[in-house]
Amino acid sequence: MSTTSAAADPIAASAPPLRLVRGRGLRDWIFTEPAAKLAWRASLPGAYGYDQAAHELRILGATGAAPEHVLALALPASWMVNSKATSITFRAWLTPEGRDAWIGLLDAVGESMSPEGWLSAEGDRDYAARAVAVLSEAGAGASLAAVSKVLALFRPQLVPLMDDAALAFWLGPREELPADLDADRPRGAASLFVPAMDAFARAMRSLEPALVRLAADHHDAVLDAAQALDRLVWVDSWGYRHDPTLRWVRDEHAEYIVRLPSKRTTLAPTEIGELSAAEAGIARAAAALP
Repeated sequence: MSTTSAAADPIAASAPPLRLVRGRGLRDWIFTEPAAKLAWRASLPGAYGYDQAAHELRILGATGAAPEHVLALALPASWMVNSKATSITFRAWLTPEGRDAWIGLLDAVGESMSPEGWLSAEGDRDYAARAVAVLSEAGAGASLAAVSKVLALFRPQLVPLMDDAALAFWLGPREELPADLDADRPRGAASLFVPAMDAFARAMRSLEPALVRLAADHHDAVLDAAQALDRLVWVDSWGYRHDPTLRWVRDEHAEYIVRLPSKRTTLAPTEIGELSAAEAGIARAAAALP
């Protein structure tokens, strides 16, 4: 994320921070510079291509193409966001048994399902969880993260990408999650699918008006509000690691990723009281804190 490009872009410069109340003993999270972060992510070739693929599938769905008829086309698109599913996994997913699991999952997580619909759909939630469990065990590289990166292409209005770092963001420490996060070795258990979907749906419900505006103002791809939230979570849970001037800062009540003049020396969160007065002021201003 470039401060120069953000400052030159009036939308990026004017987009206010978004505060998410996560609950469950987790501090609130503040998405600073949300428009600039979306623009930075879109500058990454794979991320850009993935968003374009999601929109093309959106168009195909609107013309009547059934997901099972374009599943084979969608699977390799997930590689653009670093899915670790292999061609062996894709073959398993394209067998009759694999296709049946995908069709069942896409029926349970409906094309027009809203966050409220998901949170109230008891039978569909259980069926979706079973289908995800089957698909997550389909072969080399199959995982919850890999399944989510295909499912989100077909259901962008509702489904987040479930890399381990994103699961940790949504759910906090869990036995089903590794403590040593590694993007190249997704190990989040399939049993976390429903809890992660629930947390994401609740966040969508609380931030929807601001996310709709943010997505509408994003120029690099057609995004749903849910996609805007998911992309911000990727930047703040993992992507920030690629820019040493982005720091994870927290105080008693909130956490946020913010750009500071000095380069970080750790990926661990820095307490705001440990910053210099000047940098603490920059952090508070970016997060719109007093």
